[in-house]
Amino acid sequence: QKRTMMRAAVYTKYNTPLKILPVPIPQTPPDGVLIRVKATGVCRSDWHGWKGHDADITAHGLPFIPGHEVSGIVIKIGTLVRSLRVGDRVAVPFIL
Repeated sequence: QKRTMMRAAVYTKYNTPLKILPVPIPQTPPDGVLIRVKATGVCRSDWHGWKGHDADITAHGLPFIPGHEVSGIVIKIGTLVRSLRVGDRVAVPFIL
């Protein structure tokens, strides 16, 4: 049976505790990968987003899933990806 949901730390209001909620598993774009996240950092920009100070996040709207510095395992690759394989361990930096 194919899973369609995953758990994520989400904030639904600014400056309130994050909640662990079920969310849909993202679609894998042709030039991207899907990563099972094993660890993520929380940095100053995540804090500013949580406080409502980050224009990109306020433009996106709530709810919002923070975390952009992750490491994990590739579980799916897009049709155009040639440099990674399912099972590869990866770390994703702040700037892509």
